[in-house]
Amino acid sequence: MKKLTVLVMLILLSGCASTWKQAGGRYESSSHNFVVEIPQGWMELDSTDYLLLSKDGPFLQYMFAQRRPADQPFQHSKMRMQKGMTPDEAAKVLLNEISSDESLHGLKVTEQSSVEVGGHQGFRIQFSYENQTGPRIKTVYYGFLDGEWFYNIRYSAAERHYFDKDLETFDKFVRNFRLLRT
Repeated sequence: MKKLTVLVMLILLSGCASTWKQAGGRYESSSHNFVVEIPQGWMELDSTDYLLLSKDGPFLQYMFAQRRPADQPFQHSKMRMQKGMTPDEAAKVLLNEISSDESLHGLKVTEQSSVEVGGHQGFRIQFSYENQTGPRIKTVYYGFLDGEWFYNIRYSAAERHYFDKDLETFDKFVRNFRLLRT
């Protein structure tokens, strides 16, 4: 999480080669191995490593989708997902990761459940936190394993005003998420 926040800040402040572009409609990526419907009126950050979307700016709200090697250690806990983990076991790894991130102050986990995402058994975690630079942030985080890959989809927004405003849009985004190959 901290890594993504720093990345977004650097991109916005430095004006580097990555650019935001108007998005909306079907998004299909063979390198990410997923397809999803991007809501109209949202902007996409041009990246080969993940899909990052925002409507009013990434400091106010963003949606993020990524596939990463399951055996890649997480930044803060150094834990790894493992092929064959149950959704509950995978959720515990992710909870350990967010709990280990010292930049997330006042972390409060309000939900953890097993769910289906794009036909795959996974988990849903909802939590909120404060960081040093802004308002309280609320996040909904979905994750699931598919073979050697861990897929994560999340929505983070300022808890006040923005989170509830776009939560239904994010729920639709998750319902439309599908893998191209399994």
